[in-house]
Amino acid sequence: MKKLLTLSASVCLSGILFAGGLVTNTNQSASFTRMQCRDATVGIDAVYYNPAGLTKLSDGFHLSLNNQTLGQTQTIISNYPLLNDQPVTYTGNVSAPLFPGVYLAYKTGKLAISAGFNPIGGGGGAEYKTGLPSFETSIANIIPIMQSKLTPFNNGVKTALGGTDPQFTNLSAYEANIYFKGSSIYFGYQANVSYAINDMISVAIGARFVSAKNTYIGSIKDVTIAALPNQAPALGLAALTGRFTPGNYARALAATPYAIGSGAATVAALNGLGAGLDAGTNIEADVEETGTGITPVISVNIAPNDKLNIAVKYEMQTKLELTSKVNDGKNAGGMWTDGGKKTADMPAQLVVGVSYKPIEKLLVSTGIHYYFDKNVDYDGTSDSIVTPAGKVDNINMIDKNFIEYALGLQYSLNDKIAVSAGWLTTMPGVNDAYQDDLSYSLNTNTFGGGLQYKLNDMIGINLGGSYTLYKDGSVTKTAATTNLPYTMSLDKNVWIVSVGLDFSF
Repeated sequence: MKKLLTLSASVCLSGILFAGGLVTNTNQSASFTRMQCRDATVGIDAVYYNPAGLTKLSDGFHLSLNNQTLGQTQTIISNYPLLNDQPVTYTGNVSAPLFPGVYLAYKTGKLAISAGFNPIGGGGGAEYKTGLPSFETSIANIIPIMQSKLTPFNNGVKTALGGTDPQFTNLSAYEANIYFKGSSIYFGYQANVSYAINDMISVAIGARFVSAKNTYIGSIKDVTIAALPNQAPALGLAALTGRFTPGNYARALAATPYAIGSGAATVAALNGLGAGLDAGTNIEADVEETGTGITPVISVNIAPNDKLNIAVKYEMQTKLELTSKVNDGKNAGGMWTDGGKKTADMPAQLVVGVSYKPIEKLLVSTGIHYYFDKNVDYDGTSDSIVTPAGKVDNINMIDKNFIEYALGLQYSLNDKIAVSAGWLTTMPGVNDAYQDDLSYSLNTNTFGGGLQYKLNDMIGINLGGSYTLYKDGSVTKTAATTNLPYTMSLDKNVWIVSVGLDFSF
């Protein structure tokens, strides 16, 4: 039961990820929101999307300030047989009112130097006011666990009473207050140097410093069960009828003449069971995880003519180790250790983008994003899982690498106003071993639109909005404690509104 609040970094990240791979955000500018494809851009947000393309900027300083406001709703439905009133719906609300992107570049001749800042992973907070299915499932399992632990004592008393069943295991109707709130933010600080080899080919090299922070606040408390032992007056069990905390019920049994008459060992066992139930049903977490890593980035831009532009970017794997800080001793029953460390690597990715202007007013952009998810240790588990029989290594939870396809269109109405629209689809390669209520990934389709308005030659405004539809998913699991099968349906939706200001000096 102590594992209820053991949430890894990948859990929190997958919960509040918006666009990109399993743990990587790619929605990094207002221009992206309105087009959904910026992979071959030669604008200022190329600091992130296409660093080599920055050599196409005009000489001088360029600055872009962006913010996105994002919201996500996660809906999980579980039909685990022991839940009260199952199937039960759990709703988590994710919010990120501030999701900044800042880009600065200086171009002179064939050389461009640039820097960027953005939330490369995470970027918001998820709140589940009634917990998650795995939390409540563990509470629901308390009743069969107690029944199993109390059966030897119950049967012993039954024998002593000549076959009259005291029904100490007649337990039902658990109640609990369950809460979880998590946040995750991986800030990226990127610097690039870009150089134009000639009019057609430019290259860039850079690196991103990733500073990660996850926070977890949660509790499971006020857990009670209903007890209804044999009501025969001669047994004297009326005081054991009603609602109890699990630990208090075990201690109440230890205080009965039946336990005392059975000997000190029985009394000690029941009191020990009560202490264990107390520990498993009164859990608090207040934990921070922090760490840093470096992502090397290389980029090539090829412009055969004024109409066509081709970009290739490769980001290497980010080695990331997180260190835990436990506040006020709230370590979820010992599942976090103050100063403990775990792995939370980010995968390498290859991005290929093409933009083409079939006519002067129309820009068509396409892109492919390929994430090297296989063999990446996101959370230090090395793709191991724990089954009723124990730990099993080398369980493949990712069948193939994550891939995205993007298409964006921009049409200039006049010299000042351009309208745009775009579409992005994602195809994660995870299998059912990966999918659960804490961490799941679904196929998506995102549609975006917006406009660009040029106030003058120095200032431009980008406005955009997008909505992401997730393909409904379901997964069938078997509970490790009870071996009971159950099904969870998984769903999400995400909306984004964004604004950006671009300056050229």
